[in-house]
Amino acid sequence: MEKYKVLDPRGLFNDIMQAPLSKRPKDYSGKTIYIIESWGKNSGFEEIIERIKIRFAAKYPGVKFLNAQRVMYSADDPKLWAEVKSAADAFIYVAAPSCSTTAYAMTWPARALERFGLPGVVLIYKYLEENALMSQDREGMKIRYVDVHYPCEQLSEEEKDAVVTRVDEALTREPSGDELTEGVRTPQPPARIAFEGSFSEINDYYYEKGWTDGLPIVPPTEEKVAEMLKGTSHSPDEVVCTQMAPEGRKVTVEKVAVNAVMAGAEPSYLPVIITACEIMGRTQRYHASTKSTNSFSYMQVVNGPIRDEIRMNSGVYALGPGNKANAVIGRALRLALINLGGAEVGVNLMGVQGNVGSYTFCFAENEEASPWCSLAQAQGFGKDESVLTMFTGGFSHSGNYMFVKGMDQMMKSLMSFEYLAGWTLLLAPKRAKELAEAGFDTREKVLDYLWKAASMTIGEMKARGHYDRQIARDLKMGTGKYPKEYADLPDDAMAPVFARSTINVVVVGDPEGTNVMQGWMMYNADSASIDKWR
Repeated sequence: MEKYKVLDPRGLFNDIMQAPLSKRPKDYSGKTIYIIESWGKNSGFEEIIERIKIRFAAKYPGVKFLNAQRVMYSADDPKLWAEVKSAADAFIYVAAPSCSTTAYAMTWPARALERFGLPGVVLIYKYLEENALMSQDREGMKIRYVDVHYPCEQLSEEEKDAVVTRVDEALTREPSGDELTEGVRTPQPPARIAFEGSFSEINDYYYEKGWTDGLPIVPPTEEKVAEMLKGTSHSPDEVVCTQMAPEGRKVTVEKVAVNAVMAGAEPSYLPVIITACEIMGRTQRYHASTKSTNSFSYMQVVNGPIRDEIRMNSGVYALGPGNKANAVIGRALRLALINLGGAEVGVNLMGVQGNVGSYTFCFAENEEASPWCSLAQAQGFGKDESVLTMFTGGFSHSGNYMFVKGMDQMMKSLMSFEYLAGWTLLLAPKRAKELAEAGFDTREKVLDYLWKAASMTIGEMKARGHYDRQIARDLKMGTGKYPKEYADLPDDAMAPVFARSTINVVVVGDPEGTNVMQGWMMYNADSASIDKWR
């Protein structure tokens, strides 16, 4: 039986800047404790927080509590950290029954509070403890936490009191042992050769290590990886990104090539796959969405000449199986998130239900059958540039409505989405042609109509929770997605539910087929040049 030596597919750890915990007061009499709620409200810890206040008030005369409800748990907030440090003697950071909020409940105390002299403790849920420990190690600080079984209301009175006691102890016990470790720690990189064995043995080994998506992989031998690297002119050691989602690891061109081989890619696909990894290292948004309990997935849309070069499908069954490039490029992203970014089911991949789109969701836009400019052109790229656009979301979908002309029925459905981050309308060429013939001769006209059609009264938005959950939060953050005038509108005023910048249109499908369309909760269109990585 033939044996193969295969390469390790994992990304590289960055240096970890270790720092000791802050000193603790033994007595909080007359002192101020800042309680930071990462979800704003409905974290489930409300009763525990009240017990902490009551117990501390009885034990520490004159203790004072301040409170802040975070608007966006994954975003840095220097203004809040400065306020906490100037006003308080300690903090309690409250997480939520969410994987990403738990990760950030470790991240922000480590980066902004404990590291700069303010002692504290984090409240998390027990079933997310491994995720918290992974974040704790990554941040280089043994942030103290109190883990609580979910949901809190099912705890006995004695168990709730025990939680308060543990919080008290965490805020008063002096740091010791590895809590005092400091200095730079350089993690040992994995060995280049991960394993030697038969095809079956390699697949079993990689599966047991958690390095696959559950499907068989192509063994990434030295020869196959070298062949894959012919798909780019860039050096194997060139760094693609230093903060690959979800755990912020460093990724080189060769490491991407290893995962591309595993996915079954052709060398000509490599520039697209590298581009996807570049995008996944751009912003904290991908860290949060990858880890979320909310079962996010990603949608990749390819534009430009490379579509034909690698024979991608933009026509019949483009969103389904059958085309190698579509399927493999989509799959390669999932393997990259697992191996290059450190995603691990049951640790930091805690989607309650998961998402079928996480296996593969990649296709080419049917530019030739579209009456409008391409998605890439709408994103600011040239007509002859090859571009990848990444969308986040994927846990809501509406369609197909082939028997109903116009957009009204689709808009009613899209307004029922619970989360108003945005959406993308996938139009079959025939539906796009009908719209163009009806006067929507530019992409912008289509988007303007869709944006305005998805409207309801401010009162209806508030009744459905849309306003508080999305619009009020956006206005408070000052991101500018919604105009400031929304804050002054009366309840009977009609207004668009979605922010204009969050709506997109992509033409895909069979030009000879029916006029179907699908509305996907896919948003935050993030584009990058594929040509850069040729």
